[in-house]
Amino acid sequence: MNRINFYSTTFNYQISNFTNSKINTVKESSSNSVYNDEVFISGESRKMFLALKEHNSNSHLKFDEQFLNKDYYEQRKLDFAKSISEREDIDPLENEFQILGVKYIFQEGTLEHLLTDKLEGKAKNASLVASEIAKKIRGTVNDPDATIEERAVNRQTGLKLAEYIAQKYFDNDDEANDFLAEINKYVENDVLREKGYVVFDNSDMKPFKGYTLPTAPDDYIRASAFAEKYGDTSLKEIFDDSVKLEGFLKELHKNGGKWREEIVKDFNQNEQRVQNIIDKFSPSLVNEQYVKNILNIFFG
Repeated sequence: MNRINFYSTTFNYQISNFTNSKINTVKESSSNSVYNDEVFISGESRKMFLALKEHNSNSHLKFDEQFLNKDYYEQRKLDFAKSISEREDIDPLENEFQILGVKYIFQEGTLEHLLTDKLEGKAKNASLVASEIAKKIRGTVNDPDATIEERAVNRQTGLKLAEYIAQKYFDNDDEANDFLAEINKYVENDVLREKGYVVFDNSDMKPFKGYTLPTAPDDYIRASAFAEKYGDTSLKEIFDDSVKLEGFLKELHKNGGKWREEIVKDFNQNEQRVQNIIDKFSPSLVNEQYVKNILNIFFG
């Protein structure tokens, strides 16, 4: 716990004076006397205090015409929620403000929007649960710096969580099955992205291999894929430089056939490598504690 010494009022006190144990803020009262009270707060509350103070000092929403807008306070809450969600020292799943006080709005056609709609009325904060599941399921989009193995574990953890929710909190079996079927589509798409395919979720466009184009024949190689084989440059840089363009065309004429074979071979090998990693996945790797925490916090 942290002790804060609060005095009668505060005025222009620097945040640097907030130490690990207390904050001292002093201003003379109208009677020139100082009244001192002690309040003990948790470490988590201290983090929220710091976050709110920092947000208030940086926020563009001040006492101006926006203050009179009926959406002012809602906007303030959403802005603050966004600011604390970006802080590494505050866990949204342990923070009551985010669990109960903030509702996230997602674009229609996204997995987050679908999950929020399906979980509304079942979870304490359907939008936050939706965000958590979607982050796990769509790892190639939401966690590109993780390893293939880490994303595989997260993907299966998110799917396991969705299965528990469907089994325990959906009264209608058909509704539960539809819920899982939709989530599995996103799981399959994320695995395809992991293998190098270009995939647009919730779209009629079929996934296609990263070295080709959506409407091209199967054996078509896009020019940018050849450019990557040519050297450490982009297709735009090649076309913006006449010397590079001339050199690229010469090399393409000379090595185009070999590059084509290498591009297809590299893609196929990566696809198989990813599949091998996924095939080795063990159910024991699912983060069961994370699943239990979500269920206890939002459904308990």
